[in-house]
Amino acid sequence: MSDIITKRSEEFKELTDWMVQTTREIETAMKHLRPTIGQEHYLTGDEICRRFHVCKRTLQTLRDTKAIPYTTLGGKILYPESGIFEVLKKNYRDFRPWNM
Repeated sequence: MSDIITKRSEEFKELTDWMVQTTREIETAMKHLRPTIGQEHYLTGDEICRRFHVCKRTLQTLRDTKAIPYTTLGGKILYPESGIFEVLKKNYRDFRPWNM
């Protein structure tokens, strides 16, 4: 094993493979990263629909009846993540049988 690393050396190949893999992982993480606004994470309507298996019309009804918190920013409706989870906690019902 020599002390010189060249483009043909195994160490260089391992390093470039590692860099390519790391770049892919960063790109994947960036796709899922949601920026915060005032220390709050916000979800889009599509994210709410996917996570909670509701259609867009149901989401509209939840907004109209003020059942869930939301805000409008630049014409886009956003839902504060902490507010959504508070609504879920407040409306949680435990349906486990008492005899278990």
